[in-house]
Amino acid sequence: MWIVWVIFYPAAIWTGYSLNDFPASISFFDISVLTVLTVVVSLFPIRVLNSNISLITGISLAIFLYYGLFLSLIITQIAVFSLTLKVYFSTNEHYRYLTNTLMFAWISVGSGIIFELLGGHTGPYDLNKGFYLIPIAGYILAHFLLNHLFLYVVRTYAFAQKVRFIEKDLWVDIIFEMLVIPVGVLLYVLYSQIGTPAIFYVGFPFLSLSIIINLYHASQQVNDLLQKSSEIGQQLSEHLQVNDILDVFIDKLTSFILVDGAYIFDAESGEYFKLIRKYEKNEGMIKHNIKLLRTEGVSGKVWATGKSILYSSKKQWRDTSESHFNGHGESIISVPMIRSQKIVGVITFMNQKKKTFQKHHLMIMEILANYLAVAIDNAKNYETTKLKSEQCPLTGLFNYRYFENLLSQMYDEFNYFQREFSVILMDIDHFKKVNDTYGHQSGNEVLIQLARRLEQYIGENGKVARYGGEEFVILLPHTNEMTCYRVAEELRSIISLHPFLIKDDLKDKRHHQIYITASIGISTAPLQGEDPLTLLRNADRAMYTGAKQQGRNKVARYVG
Repeated sequence: MWIVWVIFYPAAIWTGYSLNDFPASISFFDISVLTVLTVVVSLFPIRVLNSNISLITGISLAIFLYYGLFLSLIITQIAVFSLTLKVYFSTNEHYRYLTNTLMFAWISVGSGIIFELLGGHTGPYDLNKGFYLIPIAGYILAHFLLNHLFLYVVRTYAFAQKVRFIEKDLWVDIIFEMLVIPVGVLLYVLYSQIGTPAIFYVGFPFLSLSIIINLYHASQQVNDLLQKSSEIGQQLSEHLQVNDILDVFIDKLTSFILVDGAYIFDAESGEYFKLIRKYEKNEGMIKHNIKLLRTEGVSGKVWATGKSILYSSKKQWRDTSESHFNGHGESIISVPMIRSQKIVGVITFMNQKKKTFQKHHLMIMEILANYLAVAIDNAKNYETTKLKSEQCPLTGLFNYRYFENLLSQMYDEFNYFQREFSVILMDIDHFKKVNDTYGHQSGNEVLIQLARRLEQYIGENGKVARYGGEEFVILLPHTNEMTCYRVAEELRSIISLHPFLIKDDLKDKRHHQIYITASIGISTAPLQGEDPLTLLRNADRAMYTGAKQQGRNKVARYVG
């Protein structure tokens, strides 16, 4: 890029100078005022989609028509440099200065050449002579087309972006050009007649108009963001799983806020922050496997103070959080998640460019952070309530209601996967004797210890539930009858060969080791049960007829 700039940028300046037709007199005061005016207008660009649209065309047109190509080119370059400095201002993006100054230099030269070819001449406007309508129209059209052509080429080949030549921002640019061109022509004509006062009569009202349009457009952006935040808040409330809520939040915000890294921390997990969700455009933007105290880093500062933070560049937060961000990033925005006047989490967004986040982003983030805090709290309450309705309060296993639903889902999935699955139904032998001898609390201890043994053995290979009383049921997905029988035999041995430690509540209040056995029945779908009720009923039959009635402490298969 430097090589291209060194070759072609001086060539543009020299071409502009050689083609310039200087007027008889030049007012350096007027040139200075016009330069300041152009620069100030350039500092209020309107952000549309992925482009910054500046309204300096009208002023640069008036300068070109009166003073010629060279001065118009130089003043435009100063304005473009000021705009680029305001928008990017990052040392690692110096190529943007090069591309912008080079691009607009040749846009000015190309437009000036078209103007000359169409018979136009620059200088003060003479009321007694005709107006160069066709050359001016050619200049404006060439300026517009060259601008978008250069933008397309630079984005496609220099920045490797996938863009189309005609996009929505092009039509918005056309509308603004149609508004500012008449102002430029009016400034040129009036300046030719009355001189310096014309700059104040036309230029400064135009500056005021530019600022007003910029502020109006910014307010529209805020309104759009508020509408989007309301929609996101509604979408968050529609989900009842914490993970789903976090996924929706990250997905929606990163779709309209430029984010390279997004991190959500739980502030209710003790001394250290707990990272509960992250999004990174490039992996490894923050250090992994490090413990972040709730008083460390940018997020820790937000938690400690309860106040949001907006940083535009690394130098503002380098001393606070450089070690945690691996040196990545420039712009950072971090807001607390507050529920019932208590900080329950922190959301931190990062971008690798400077000045990415604005105050309206901070406002939107604060609103959505509270939405998120409430949505997560509601989801946790729902999950707790749901778990209680699906869980045996004594053993902590799933209850029969949950197991029935799970078994129904397995039958639905069988229609697609066509893979067998099995159930194991077991009943503790002579359990009434345990209750009568040692007390019901001791019986409960046996049930709890047996539940832990079953969970430990089955692990992720199936689901264990309390069927009722002293009965337990196990679902084994993708398991045939032979494998299920082997698992059931191993469970029978684990139960019968290892003692249970209980406390005698009826007599001596001392701890005792007792041995118990279980009778087990198995059945496999779909051959031994075409529906959940039949499958469980057949496993129950196998348990009673093949195990209980045959001496107990046995495993029986359903045959039918």
